[in-house]
Amino acid sequence: MNFKNLTFENIKRDNENISIVKNDSYITVYPVFIKYFETNNPIEKHHLIIGSHFVYGWMPTILKFKMDNINEVLRLFNDVKKGEILNETELDLLKTCINNSMVGVSKLLHFINPENYAIWDSRIIKYITGQSSQYGIGKPQNYLEYIKKLNEITQEEGFNDLYAAIKEKFNYPITAMRAIEIVMFQTRK
Repeated sequence: MNFKNLTFENIKRDNENISIVKNDSYITVYPVFIKYFETNNPIEKHHLIIGSHFVYGWMPTILKFKMDNINEVLRLFNDVKKGEILNETELDLLKTCINNSMVGVSKLLHFINPENYAIWDSRIIKYITGQSSQYGIGKPQNYLEYIKKLNEITQEEGFNDLYAAIKEKFNYPITAMRAIEIVMFQTRK
């Protein structure tokens, strides 16, 4: 996948052109989702089922939740909560549980650990590739490359100033991952 548009310079430029509508339900429910996973430790089967369904409330797709390998899936989500970064094989296993969707999994990962994981969806793909095709959106290796690129952006000189400017648009705390992702999402809205 070509990540040509995912640069510090583009995020900085596009941040100047977006505005956040604070009463937009997408914006207002976000901290509630974060708090849900912060307060439920460890993540148990019923937390995962509820969390998966609220994530799909953000999506135009109905959730098909599979219970195969549920113990391993719960272990992985709890590892994520503890700060672990999953590999392709582990992400594939999570996908099989959550609608076979990397998009749905990315949202759950983000709400469980917003410091290390970012939301990945069709608007993000359009932003980073400059194309309307969603080819590659379901591939865990592309999601991991996306996370790597976001981490590289956070290391850029001037990122702390950009991050502060993005955070000012919200009336609740957001992570660096969310800050970069929301600029891309709002730019493609």
